[in-house]
Amino acid sequence: MNRKILFVVLFLASLCTISYAQVDPDLDPDPVAEDTINYWKTEAKFSFNVQQVGLTNWAAGGESSLALGAVLQANGKYEKDQVVWENNARIAYGVLRQGAVDNRFEKTDDIINLSSKYSQKFSEKVLMTSAILFQTQMDEGYKYEDIPNSSDKRRVLISNFLAPGYMQASLGLTYREGDIMDMTLSPFTGRFTFVMNDSLANAGAFGVLPGETFRAEAGISFNGNVKAKLMKNVDFKMGINLFSNYEKFPNTVVNGLAEIVLKVNDYIASTITSQIIYDDDVMINFDDGTQGRALQIKNVINVGLTIGFK
Repeated sequence: MNRKILFVVLFLASLCTISYAQVDPDLDPDPVAEDTINYWKTEAKFSFNVQQVGLTNWAAGGESSLALGAVLQANGKYEKDQVVWENNARIAYGVLRQGAVDNRFEKTDDIINLSSKYSQKFSEKVLMTSAILFQTQMDEGYKYEDIPNSSDKRRVLISNFLAPGYMQASLGLTYREGDIMDMTLSPFTGRFTFVMNDSLANAGAFGVLPGETFRAEAGISFNGNVKAKLMKNVDFKMGINLFSNYEKFPNTVVNGLAEIVLKVNDYIASTITSQIIYDDDVMINFDDGTQGRALQIKNVINVGLTIGFK
């Protein structure tokens, strides 16, 4: 019970600091300013891509396919005097249909990632930071497994919206080098796992106890971000989040995402993303029907229309 109280206190403390930023009149995005300085920096980008392969009587073989994908990224940063408030969102979804036109579309990409970070400066490089991170997905996720003593496969539900869902509330210190790099170490971190699907919750998926839909942990976290311009029209950024439950220390949950953007012009760009995840509490369903711990890796290459807003 004491541990649950600690989680609630951490969560409310983070909410209070971020809520203060939201109600502070100085943070009004459109104040009646005394000068022309704009303390807000905002940016949004929407990308959409299509890949289609059509084969008819193709002697070399192969299958027709249709792939669709979209990514929405948005961020807003307010900085004035001793206050820094950053908000980021990344939503991505992609599907692929292979073979005949009556085949079903299978999901290839699906993520909702939201974060809000409020900081008070000790100096331009050192800040005290409270942050909330939230991550889940939009759609059902399936895995095809071998059926014992059969050549057929079965389609098994392994994830859904808020199954899992993760929320992390933290309080710690940030070191930054302008907009190029920042690192936050948070010794006071609460991590909350949601599994709001009955079948997955009853199976004890994603580390919750069988039959439970919620799990709370107290631990220490590290969050780091790096941005760089590799060359003209080629941008690189990488973020990593580490969390270790104090009861299982030094076992660590790892979630890292790297992205390279190759810009052709104002409307055409290619984005290459690579994500790795490792979590001791997540059991992977292998093709032979067994389960076990493993490193999760996802690579996505998108080429298509990109529309930016500022």
